Amino acid sequence: MAGSGPVLEVHTRPDAEHKTALLVTSNLSISLTRLFLIFAVLSVITLGIAVALAFWGFWPILIFAFVHLFAVGWCFRLAWRGNWARQRILIGPDTMTVEETALKHHQRVEWPTPWVRVEIRRSRGEPRVYLTQSGESIEVGAFLPPAERWELAEALRQGLGPYSAWSDKHHSLR
Repeated sequence: MAGSGPVLEVHTRPDAEHKTALLVTSNLSISLTRLFLIFAVLSVITLGIAVALAFWGFWPILIFAFVHLFAVGWCFRLAWRGNWARQRILIGPDTMTVEETALKHHQRVEWPTPWVRVEIRRSRGEPRVYLTQSGESIEVGAFLPPAERWELAEALRQGLGPYSAWSDKHHSLR
């Protein structure tokens, strides 16, 4: 498995309190298990070469090998954990909830559905998707590639559409 699965999942439940549920996840190209295996292979090769050189009398190479492996392992850890993010958006007739979970961060926002709007803003030429209500806004899908942000915006627009009090609910996103 090269990726971590679908980036955007949309579930509709006509009989539930929240009629539409969207799960947005970051697109990690490698699983934690594979990352660990790559690091293990890298460690075996690095330490194998360092031990062979230490037997020939170049023992200081062991210190540099361990420092190098520690630095690479720490960078792998930061890169993988820093890119892990998930947002769950629940849309119902009365309330819309956005739950965001990332490394050391959890946020939950609940707004009245009729007054929530989907806005597309451009930042450095890329689209950014925001949910806004009464002057407040929250960015959703910031960790997604631009094409998938458009998909998210369209899914949000469709989920909010039946409950929206805004007159532009049929307005095109692009």
